Amino acid sequence: MSIEFEHTPQTRRGYERHEKILEAAKQVFVEHGYAGASVNEIVKRSGGSLGTIYKFFGNKLGLFEAFFQKATCDAFSHFEERGLWTEDVATSLFNFGQQLQQMIFEKDALAIYRLVLTEQGAEKAEIQRIFMKYGPNQLNKILAGFLQQQVAAGLLQIADCEIAAFQFVEMIKGPLHFQALFGEQITQTQCDKVLNQAVSLFLKGCEPKAN
Repeated sequence: MSIEFEHTPQTRRGYERHEKILEAAKQVFVEHGYAGASVNEIVKRSGGSLGTIYKFFGNKLGLFEAFFQKATCDAFSHFEERGLWTEDVATSLFNFGQQLQQMIFEKDALAIYRLVLTEQGAEKAEIQRIFMKYGPNQLNKILAGFLQQQVAAGLLQIADCEIAAFQFVEMIKGPLHFQALFGEQITQTQCDKVLNQAVSLFLKGCEPKAN
């Protein structure tokens, strides 16, 4: 997945500086949240300048959007790998779910989720918009596209694939996401148990009706 920014660097040096700023932004946002994040601290860690940040990203919110866009793009690229999707629907859904669980239970991913949930500042609505646009909505497009292909092939019967994709994701997360957000350690055994049951229930609910 390629990313386009409003001010895309045209030189290798500019690109490297751009990436360094985004990496520093990730560190600061994860550590301090949005409200507590300081653009000056990001400048300090990236070795850049305020002028460069404003040139590339416009302001703090633009920097957050660019960082989150890149983070989700990098994460979702794994969902496009050929080995993830197979001719077997159950295997494909299990692979998708396993990849999703690995992503959402990462320490940084949990920190960003908390950031979005707890932000109460003037830019709360924009942060939520950015999160939905590049996070859940983008992920949902990937899964809904797969489900639509299975419906077209007559392997599944689903009235609305976009809704079904959101529902399957929530089944995969189950109670584990809340437990992880509350600081509990999630084991692979727990993940597999939730995922196997989610795939089984989902497929039973989507079985084509016999004529």
